[in-house]
Amino acid sequence: MTRRIEHMPLADIPRALRNPKDHDLPSIRASIETFGCVIAGELDERTGRLVVGHGRLEVLALMQAEGVSPPEGVQVTDDGAWLAPIVRGWTSRSDADAEAYLIANNRTPEKGGWQNALLAEVLADVRQADAELLAATGYNADELADLEESIARDLASGSGSEELPEPGDADAEVTPAVWGIIVTCDNETEQTRLLERLADEGWQVRALM
Repeated sequence: MTRRIEHMPLADIPRALRNPKDHDLPSIRASIETFGCVIAGELDERTGRLVVGHGRLEVLALMQAEGVSPPEGVQVTDDGAWLAPIVRGWTSRSDADAEAYLIANNRTPEKGGWQNALLAEVLADVRQADAELLAATGYNADELADLEESIARDLASGSGSEELPEPGDADAEVTPAVWGIIVTCDNETEQTRLLERLADEGWQVRALM
């Protein structure tokens, strides 16, 4: 069956009979309020019930009950009902198949994990560009600080023993790990000189305060 996006009234979208996944509703709401409602969920054509998006629909229902303006991506009928974008066209083969997909959709991203050093770098850049965007990622400033401290401790303890590529070697094999060091300078002038020297040698460097 062809996949399509259909806007459906929130009240007309039956939820799964069993859903063991908990949701961080404040984080989901921050994301929806910032980025809009890209896709609210996915429906199983065989059962007519939701298999993906329970947390997002719960947040949208709460927002509608509060009388706030609908986020981008949500349509509104003449009588004020909110219509959420739902992916249609997927059909489960059995109840077990539907519940397996519900769990897989949540479990497989969990198992992927994070490259913590790169995650911290991206989050720091997001905060520097727009501090309000950080909350929409699901992280806050304290969690970012904890992440950076954890990375610093791991580096100080010498975790990992893989050989590093030479600086500036574009052909060096890229490994999943991201390694770095933290150097403490006495003042901004010393920091600037060190950054310039390392950059001239081909290292990727970023100033921290």
